[in-house]
Amino acid sequence: MFTLSRRTVRAYLVGTADTEPTYLRARDIADDPDASPKAVAQYLSQLQDDLADVSLEQWGRSKSTTWRLGVSES
Repeated sequence: MFTLSRRTVRAYLVGTADTEPTYLRARDIADDPDASPKAVAQYLSQLQDDLADVSLEQWGRSKSTTWRLGVSES
């Protein structure tokens, strides 16, 4: 059984970040049947200010929040 954790979401974000922005939603990360998009969304909100090399910001809302992911400019 797969258990989604903050560490798993963080690793996904760091591994996915690129020089070009990527737009994603929680349900894109929660593709495993045991992972809840709601839990992923909570982790994304928590990690928004926690990531050093990756920028993560809420980009837009419709039915669900879209997040903009990229490499931080340092």
